[in-house]
Amino acid sequence: MDTKRQILPTPLWKKYWKVISVLILIAATFVMKSTLGNASFIVEMDELIIAEVKQGDFKVNVRASGLLKPINIRWVSSQVAGRVEQVFVKAGAKVKTDDVLVELSDPDLHRELEKTSWEVKAIKAENHAALVSLESQMVDLQNVVIEADFAYQMAELKLNAETLLMQQGNATVSALDYKRSQLAVKQKHQFWQAQQSKAEKMTENIQASKTAQLARIGAVENSLQRVQAQVDALIVRATMTGVVQQVSLLLGERAQVGDSVALIADQQSLYAELQVQEIKIAQIALGQKVIIDTRSSEISGQVMRIDPAVKNGMVKVDIEILNDLPAEARPELTVDGLIETSHIQNALYVKRPAFAPSFQKISLYKLSQDKGFASKMSVNLGQSSVSKIQIISGLNVGDSIIVSDTTSWQEHKEIMIN
Repeated sequence: MDTKRQILPTPLWKKYWKVISVLILIAATFVMKSTLGNASFIVEMDELIIAEVKQGDFKVNVRASGLLKPINIRWVSSQVAGRVEQVFVKAGAKVKTDDVLVELSDPDLHRELEKTSWEVKAIKAENHAALVSLESQMVDLQNVVIEADFAYQMAELKLNAETLLMQQGNATVSALDYKRSQLAVKQKHQFWQAQQSKAEKMTENIQASKTAQLARIGAVENSLQRVQAQVDALIVRATMTGVVQQVSLLLGERAQVGDSVALIADQQSLYAELQVQEIKIAQIALGQKVIIDTRSSEISGQVMRIDPAVKNGMVKVDIEILNDLPAEARPELTVDGLIETSHIQNALYVKRPAFAPSFQKISLYKLSQDKGFASKMSVNLGQSSVSKIQIISGLNVGDSIIVSDTTSWQEHKEIMIN
């Protein structure tokens, strides 16, 4: 006998489950829509960097790193060859002009100095003896001139007396004796004149000998001075006041002529040598204001030279320092420089967003009044500084924007900030 099956009624939720699912989906969408608005992405506030648009003076700066360099720097080199006997200074030592840096030794130079010194003494003695001999001959010649003058005068007196007697008709003087007296006067006069000429020539000879002797003595004295200077150069001295940056010679080392001994720099006169990227060098001009940061102090300066060459994508820019140097300033100190390339008054600007090139139109997320949402907006940018950038259009004073990296959700036009 068959048992009659009892048919149970279908539950409503099974009968209308599709409708219920649709209603739940619609409700969820409504709730999400009311919560998210038009936002299609949610970002945590802690992950964002927010900046506010401001208006005022906008200084366009270029940042560069570099080193402090001495204006007055000098290599002291060896003027003679020699072995290093003693080193008196180390790097960092303060020195004054003529302070001893290094002492060299060369026995050959000392022997040559002694030899040359004796040569000078010998030549001076020989010249003195020769001059005394000439002067003695001159004295003898002057005596001869005087005797010749006396003999001429005596003969002339005799002739004058005989002439007077001949005019009076006195027969005591014969015509032959008178003729002999006349010839004697001529002879004595010519001898006197010859001796005078000989004395003059002797005077010229003595003067020429003195000149030749002085030249010879001068030559050997110059040799002596040269050797003496070489011996003195074995003591290598500082050529300026400053701080020793480097000592190139070691104790016992053999130095050759022209070898570098030490590098001295004046720490009171420094300039900054900055390395500027070649893409930014067009903004740099002579005379622009610069702030040099030594990590401990800030120094004012101005651009005084721009290197014409590019090396490894960088250009050297020399900065003149305008105020007193701080205590930590020294050659080769690493510094940062902030070069002011332009100054725009009453400009809109904001903290520079990530990946925001100058003079470009980009998309930025502007926050709502309650900071709960951010919408993508098109913004025209102007000049950029180290940390700020000019706003040409698209934003107003007081607007807040996201300046952190937004590349991971750039496809969303509006986001919610949680």
